[in-house]
Amino acid sequence: MVTCQTVQFIPINGRTVRLTGDFSVCTTEKDGKNIKTLTFDFPDGPCIITVGNTITVGDTARFKVNVIVEAKSSFGITTHYDLLTAPLTTSSTMALPFLGGNRGLFMWDKMFVNAFVATEEYEDCIALLYRYSGQPIFTKFESALCSFRTFIKRIDPDPYHVLFIFDIPEDAKLSYEHFRNGRYSLIDDKWKFKILDFHGFDAHGHTGQVLFQAPALRKSLEEELQVILPEDAELYDKIKMTKERYNPEYYSPKKQIFK
Repeated sequence: MVTCQTVQFIPINGRTVRLTGDFSVCTTEKDGKNIKTLTFDFPDGPCIITVGNTITVGDTARFKVNVIVEAKSSFGITTHYDLLTAPLTTSSTMALPFLGGNRGLFMWDKMFVNAFVATEEYEDCIALLYRYSGQPIFTKFESALCSFRTFIKRIDPDPYHVLFIFDIPEDAKLSYEHFRNGRYSLIDDKWKFKILDFHGFDAHGHTGQVLFQAPALRKSLEEELQVILPEDAELYDKIKMTKERYNPEYYSPKKQIFK
């Protein structure tokens, strides 16, 4: 085990830890455009963080690092790196709102990790992955989720996460199928507006333009791709189930590497 004593790991939300420190001694190794490894060349030896590693924040919280994102200032200077367990799924944006409520109700900025539309056991569902906490507020939150009419079961995939699985609400099933099939424009208008309201999105933002097939987005895509899109063409790619199906191997922390 290597201890990185002169860099800081700061939890941002359930899936992200921010890395701050002296980046003048930091180098990156990339796989194409994606950062694969961060190396801090300290006098007492290198500190190396590689995609697939597990980091420990505080005394017990473990995060698996599957994505490393560099953030820069307007002057091009690296300000920090975000170590992500995973980017947000499309299901988090468009399927989670079928359960109702809003981001605040689902602890979006705190313990929420990701949403999925399938698991190893359930092919058609809405599954929500959270970072586990023993705090009383999270215990109450768990009880609230388990009281949902569409609740199916709660799973502890590892000591650091909890997965809640829900059936699709009856009045959202057709729109859910349209989402799964990449026919976003066919989602019922009622649910389109609920998706936007859930996230506090403007109808003229990117998600709204996708849902309502905005001419401006169509024109932008045609210019970018140098093609003429069919009139009924959707303006966003169909979801990839490799990302939208919960995979415990991808999300669960492995042997402790750093603290």
